[in-house]
Amino acid sequence: MKHILNILFTFLTLVGFSQNYPIQTFFKGDSVVILTTEQYKDFELLLQNQRNRVTTYKNEISKKTKEVDSLRFELSNKNKEIDTLYSVVNKKILNYDTLKSEYDAVKKWLLNASIDNGFIYYSYSDSTIILIDLSSFVLVGNKRSGNFSLVRRGPTIEDEKWKKENRENPESPEQGWDLFFNEKYKPVLMKYPHKITL
Repeated sequence: MKHILNILFTFLTLVGFSQNYPIQTFFKGDSVVILTTEQYKDFELLLQNQRNRVTTYKNEISKKTKEVDSLRFELSNKNKEIDTLYSVVNKKILNYDTLKSEYDAVKKWLLNASIDNGFIYYSYSDSTIILIDLSSFVLVGNKRSGNFSLVRRGPTIEDEKWKKENRENPESPEQGWDLFFNEKYKPVLMKYPHKITL
């Protein structure tokens, strides 16, 4: 009501059609304003325009509110997707770290096994890979028969010494050593499919 009175007052101040109107008076104990018909029509038109504006603003606000709600819903869904992807990425990182750790352990194990002249075989009874540590042995091959023999370098108490020797003075057979064997008994060599450096 106060808003309408302010509009009315502003309107009345601006209109000023005659010196006599509008007239403010008292009627049955209430303060009233008397207008001409033209002033009343103009005032009614002004009020209708204001009502139309208010309705338009309300409709726009309702429309924008729906848009905002829709965007909030979409944002909520995107956040859920991000959370899901974040969880998947974390699992992938954990899997990667686990696989890298396992790969590094296998690589180190294979490297040490090869330096220590290890003989690797699969144990079917308990599904494990077994390494026979041959660091204290020398592999001797008969080039005519293709047979290989293991010759112990020294007693068991010297095993650690030979392990150390293998690392401090790295040796490996010369390249092509397998070609010196009789054609019929040439050993089959298989390379590890990945390069490993010390």
